[in-house]
Amino acid sequence: MRVTGFIPAELQVLAVAVLASFLLWVFRLVRTQRLSLGDSLLWVVSTLVAVVLAVFPGTLFWVSSFLGFKTPSNALLAAAVLYLAVNVLFNTVASSVNAARLRRLTQECALLRAEVEALRARDRADLPP
Repeated sequence: MRVTGFIPAELQVLAVAVLASFLLWVFRLVRTQRLSLGDSLLWVVSTLVAVVLAVFPGTLFWVSSFLGFKTPSNALLAAAVLYLAVNVLFNTVASSVNAARLRRLTQECALLRAEVEALRARDRADLPP
């Protein structure tokens, strides 16, 4: 399926400018250590895919017809839902791992605090009055 003139050039330029701004924002978040490098990978890859679709809209038509979708908008919606599901699953796994680490660190801190208090009590008992 050949598509010409599907997206006006002004809209393509606007889309690429918005996506480039988003990429710069993600890179800034990584640089200021507000977003980890590993977490940023998902955002960078998805934004680059969106740039490819904005610059080459025929790609979306080809992919949607290859996958058996009647319209490209349905394929785009399905991809967006899948992307959001993967993103939520990724964040849930990271949250669970962090909760387990926090629980372990809290337990270790409590054990160390008890040990320090026991050593202080022993030192106080050894000191002459």
